[in-house]
Amino acid sequence: MFPTETPTPNLTIIPTETSTATTTPTPTSTPTPEPTPIPIIVSTGPIATAKTPLRLGRSERISEGGFSFQAPLGYEKSYQTNQVTMTSIDEDTVFSLLGGKMDREDDLLADFEQFVDIISATVNDFQANESYEYVVGGMAGLAAEVSGLYGETEVAGRILVVAPADDQIFYALAISPDIDNGEGWEPEGRQAFEAIIRTISFFDPVLPVE
Repeated sequence: MFPTETPTPNLTIIPTETSTATTTPTPTSTPTPEPTPIPIIVSTGPIATAKTPLRLGRSERISEGGFSFQAPLGYEKSYQTNQVTMTSIDEDTVFSLLGGKMDREDDLLADFEQFVDIISATVNDFQANESYEYVVGGMAGLAAEVSGLYGETEVAGRILVVAPADDQIFYALAISPDIDNGEGWEPEGRQAFEAIIRTISFFDPVLPVE
């Protein structure tokens, strides 16, 4: 989903419908005893829940990205140096997490607006709603609900940006088909994404060896 011509850290495109996700060398991971069942969190009001229980795999560290995460079981994972992309079996739902060192001007809103511009160059008819505060790994960030066209498919999802430190940035993107059968963004995609985000923790990124 992420274009290549962007500031450091480099953002890369998510797999297309015709591509096959490949697994590059797996980052150093910290195993947990068993996959973690994640309870479905339902806010007040008549909000649907996913049809199948969600389970997450072991915790993994993206060393140069400066974050750890747990992916839903059954999702295909592909890795870049400081990024992980998770794709559902049917290739309809995509989550991408990216982090690393970056020269910043201590303006999270500017970082967020830049991220919106980057995604707008890739997703047709991309629209981002008004941003709101979203806490990730104990750090306050900004998030927004989004929509657009990915290929010929109407999609919905969420983007978020967090600055764990003055010289560190973290981006996340989630998109699913915008359909009403419960297996698109609402609620299945959203609940899976929120479960992943609840497992995020940050650390100082490991700089690449030159």
